[in-house]
Amino acid sequence: MQAAGADISGTPMRLTRTVHLFDQVPYFDAPYDKDTWRAWLQSAARIEAAHRTTIAWMRSRMPGYPQLPAPQLAPGTALTTTEYTLRLAWQPGERAAGLQMQGLPPSAARQLQATPDQALSLKESAFTLTSALQASQEWQRLAAARQALDEPSRNALRQTRARLRQRLSDALIDAHEPSKALERHHYRYTALTDEIKQLTGSAREFTDAFDAADRLVELAASDVFGQLAIHGCPLLLQHATGIDLEPGTPRRAHFTVPYDPWLDTGELIQIDDPLVTDTCLLTRTTISLGPGPSRLSAQILPGTASLWDATPHPPI
Repeated sequence: MQAAGADISGTPMRLTRTVHLFDQVPYFDAPYDKDTWRAWLQSAARIEAAHRTTIAWMRSRMPGYPQLPAPQLAPGTALTTTEYTLRLAWQPGERAAGLQMQGLPPSAARQLQATPDQALSLKESAFTLTSALQASQEWQRLAAARQALDEPSRNALRQTRARLRQRLSDALIDAHEPSKALERHHYRYTALTDEIKQLTGSAREFTDAFDAADRLVELAASDVFGQLAIHGCPLLLQHATGIDLEPGTPRRAHFTVPYDPWLDTGELIQIDDPLVTDTCLLTRTTISLGPGPSRLSAQILPGTASLWDATPHPPI
């Protein structure tokens, strides 16, 4: 699956929908044990179900939940679709499930077949991470933006969601692209971006604040957590040169290594250079098949310089 371009290593906690999609197209005809593959998929699906339940519970701690008038949560967007999406989607009906009134993620321990001690550890870890999210700049910004909403701005958000409901109807998406998953995803993204650009003032600030708060959950509790669960710690890339730091939020680093690292996008890495002391999330690799060096790009994770001890990555 990974060799065929599915990139399931980048999102190990939520890969079953991608696997299902790639199961329907031809890829490398490599021999494999179907029973082993089926058992692995069943385990992956069980882990993903527990993960999504936990994510939904964490999101229920967002300021203003479940009354979140964000355009991103309109029906049919990349965050609410039940089709293929590059985002960590909100599951249908989760905001009506009363998760904000439950003291711990429901059913996660059962789905993982956890022992009592493991269930207690799961609960403590969920509380710790949720407390960190609530104290984050992104979630505090969302709380302030929600408080600043007045009736005109709420009305602007209602109108935006209404237009999105029309633009992202099944009929219009089918008319744009009836079958190609990525094209349908990009259409959802473009429609949402167009509508958000029309917002101003406190309505736009709330929309941007919600986006930052939700992306933090996806990054910390799913993307980074998934890599730590699979690999244990980041990889240390040595002899990096040509480091370019891209301004903006999030900050990104582009650099060269004098060998082919053969890493998967989504992996956690560290660079042995004082210019980049924080751990990074690998977002792009350009592998040279000739004498030239490999070029990599990564998102810098601020405040992570001393969190994990990296394992040196041997050149291939």
